Amino acid sequence: MLLNQNQIGCVQNRPEVKFEQIIGRALAAESDVASTPAYLRAEWLGNTANSVLQHQEALAKTIVQEGIKTIREARSEVGRAHVTLKLCAEQAKRNIGQMIPFDQAPRGVGRIGWTEMRPVGLVAAITPFNDPLNLVAHKVGPAIAAGCPVIVKPHEATPGSAIQLQKLFAQNGLPEGVFQVMEGKGAEIGKRLVEHPAVKMITFTGGVATGKAVAISSAGRPTSLEMGGICSTIVMPDADLQNAVENIVSGMFAAAGQNCLHVQRVLIDDAVYETVVQKLVVGTNEIQLGDPMSESTDMGNLIDEQSAKRCVGILDDALTRGGKIIAGGRCSGRSFQPTLLENVSKEARIYSEEVFGPITVIERFNGLEEAVTRLSKASASLAVAVFTKSLTLPFSLRQLRTGSIIINDSTDFRIDAMPFGGPFPAGLGREGVEYAIKSMSEPQLICLNLN
Repeated sequence: MLLNQNQIGCVQNRPEVKFEQIIGRALAAESDVASTPAYLRAEWLGNTANSVLQHQEALAKTIVQEGIKTIREARSEVGRAHVTLKLCAEQAKRNIGQMIPFDQAPRGVGRIGWTEMRPVGLVAAITPFNDPLNLVAHKVGPAIAAGCPVIVKPHEATPGSAIQLQKLFAQNGLPEGVFQVMEGKGAEIGKRLVEHPAVKMITFTGGVATGKAVAISSAGRPTSLEMGGICSTIVMPDADLQNAVENIVSGMFAAAGQNCLHVQRVLIDDAVYETVVQKLVVGTNEIQLGDPMSESTDMGNLIDEQSAKRCVGILDDALTRGGKIIAGGRCSGRSFQPTLLENVSKEARIYSEEVFGPITVIERFNGLEEAVTRLSKASASLAVAVFTKSLTLPFSLRQLRTGSIIINDSTDFRIDAMPFGGPFPAGLGREGVEYAIKSMSEPQLICLNLN
């Protein structure tokens, strides 16, 4: 059934729901959803996925109105949320344990056993502003697939699409209390939520400072943290340069750089440095800024002026350390031009802090060994990309402590079945449908004595 904009789109004038009422509803639904057959949980997820696609335009408009994306980027996000929920529906039927060969020990002879995956219980999910629908789907979908009730605390600036998703789930038969949205400031409502004793598992996507606070508040409970990091790209002399430039430009400025997979560092071999830089400058200058609802706009604004000021601070720091602007560099309110820097000192903040904005630093290197040595010093790495025609060269990157190695594609390439995240301090655990479902489940051993 198609709902009108008021039915799924109105996010104002909602009756205030008390914190403990939301917790109470989740706990009341806990045992029922845990015992719901997998096929029925899969139906809730699959039918809602179809509804998401049917309401693509309404959801996309909400994403644009509240957040940072252009209308084309928002439609793409809705499409990804559809795929995410479909994957969850499929995986709900595959969350299985394993047989245990008890006869591997003498005293185990005559016994058989297995593990079954049981839902961990009430899940608290905290999500950011940059993918306000799909990152909610990445937490709600796995929770329902695993048989857990879930409470989502979305970013205070972008709750609308999460609320719309909740309504679509309800229209597709999801029982009351299984998925709820709790609005409010992260420092207040979010903290109270993760500290609540009824919460059995916490999943968080966001910044480092908040992630560390969540880890402290989790009090030893299962916790998944995705806190971002610096993504780097290497361009080798044998690369398909046109392919490299197109993918790098896309990865630098999608979502105005407010993307944890944003291409923040580009390392270019001396042999092709001048050629690649020239092409990157041209591609950067072609990015169209403007009304995010316009089909011709390529890049939207930063989420707020505080974020813009932070990016200005990182840019100014790079310039005081010898950096040179070769494209962009201007900021007005929340609008920040796509910006490229070169000749920046390795002591600059841009080498140790995630920018979360449309700024990228470009640097020369001479030979892969030098590039690997530099990247091995990165404090938190989510992904490293390399552009090359070599089949063997990328294996040299496996020594890097990074979550992903991407070959001949941008670091921001992602399909929603992939494991996602990076080693500490970039995060803890992995996102991605199958991996999230496992984190929201716990094995229960069954042992049968046949003697």
